[in-house]
Amino acid sequence: MKQIYFVLALLSIACTVTMAQPTVPATPAACNANSCITNSNIDVCPPSSSTVVTNHRNGTYNRGNNGNNLGVGAIWRFRNIATVGGITINCEVVVDAISNAILSNMDDDAAVDQANVSIASFFAPRISPDQNLNGTNRRGYVQFTMNFFKNIVGTNNNTNADFATSVSLSNINYVHYDIDGNDAGNVNSGIAGSWFRETGLAKRVTASNPLIVANASTELVAYNYTDPVTTSWAGFAGTVCERDGVSRCAQVASSFSYNGALPGITFRMGYDYNAGGNVGMPVRQYGSRLGCFNFPQAVTLPVKLLSFTGSYHDNETGLKWETEAEESFSHYEIERGSNGSDFTTVGKVVAQPGGTAKKSYQYTDAVTGISGSVLYYRLKMVDIDGKFKYSNVIVIRRDTKTMNGISISPNPVVSGAGATIRMTAITPGKADVRVIDMMGKVVLQQQNRIAEGTNSISINNMNRLQTGTYTVQLIYNDESMNTKISIIK
Repeated sequence: MKQIYFVLALLSIACTVTMAQPTVPATPAACNANSCITNSNIDVCPPSSSTVVTNHRNGTYNRGNNGNNLGVGAIWRFRNIATVGGITINCEVVVDAISNAILSNMDDDAAVDQANVSIASFFAPRISPDQNLNGTNRRGYVQFTMNFFKNIVGTNNNTNADFATSVSLSNINYVHYDIDGNDAGNVNSGIAGSWFRETGLAKRVTASNPLIVANASTELVAYNYTDPVTTSWAGFAGTVCERDGVSRCAQVASSFSYNGALPGITFRMGYDYNAGGNVGMPVRQYGSRLGCFNFPQAVTLPVKLLSFTGSYHDNETGLKWETEAEESFSHYEIERGSNGSDFTTVGKVVAQPGGTAKKSYQYTDAVTGISGSVLYYRLKMVDIDGKFKYSNVIVIRRDTKTMNGISISPNPVVSGAGATIRMTAITPGKADVRVIDMMGKVVLQQQNRIAEGTNSISINNMNRLQTGTYTVQLIYNDESMNTKISIIK
């Protein structure tokens, strides 16, 4: 982005909290300001998530700081940032801390991207250093917490009631754009040891949450540190290539993908100056947005599906599934399809008595007269209030199966260790392995070559997973088999 300079006397100087400077990020990576990738997957909602993105416009100061309304403790309100399941979402942005920095604008609705297109819907504060940068290394940031609310009736009436009820959003994807910089005024562009660059970090919920992602062509460098109060932060430090506007180029954008339901997120927007030329007090335009979230209660039912499998013999499909924790639950509807997307209900199984104990179910589907060599099945799980969600889809081949049942070991897996899938195939090919959390989100995915005979497949990156229960899905030659795995400390 272009630098914007102001005379110190013209700035609205925010209240600054004296805090230890963060650790020094790694030396900037090579960069090319003339290259811009605009189809980055970090700006796309992941599988099984909502495609809702936020719209931060017309923010208003509400309370917390009676100076210039931009100091520590200031709380700003944003209405109508998104609508999820017919419910209007609002948010309050709190200025938690300011270190070696000045917040001069909470959210600039006049901001534009690299193509001069408005990004008024982004959360776009303006931040500068708190003193002239000339000859002394310095780092700083402004720390924000974004909390989510709704009116209890679901829609706004432009009163305090719009923020009466806190809500938790799941599958939040926070994207920070335009983490760029420059060579700090040196004649020789990119001279080693001299730069001014932006930083973007998020507060960790756990060691692996959020999952932090950059594009394969990123020009950012990883930036992680822990505050003296043991708060862990992770993200990126920027480049020394200046880009116009709030650049959405993949090379200077990062994604923070959260697991689980959260009432708010905390992040830092800052800078890192390694002494070079006199760069003064550049006011930088930042930009970010949230997306891909939904209400966890919209997908959570009083039942836990442990397994769902099927087999074919003599023009009949035998389906089996295991559950536990059924509570106020009604029934299962069995749906069949021929293409994996269009389904028809073919049967119904009423929930067994017995409360929350582990239960086993089965259903036989006669498919005489049904054309096609591949059949797709899923369960529609319905509670007594009519709410429902779907299971994963399984694939049944009517000809000879190309793989036998899968097993996984060890199970449970101790956090940080690996696990291995074992399966037998009658033909070589490629298999997709997916690890799916209890919200239905794919958290790990890989592809492996399969040989004829017995195969052992190591699941990569298991150390990224939190403790809990996951579904491991193996897809091979249009067949799908699932099993459960548990992660423990």
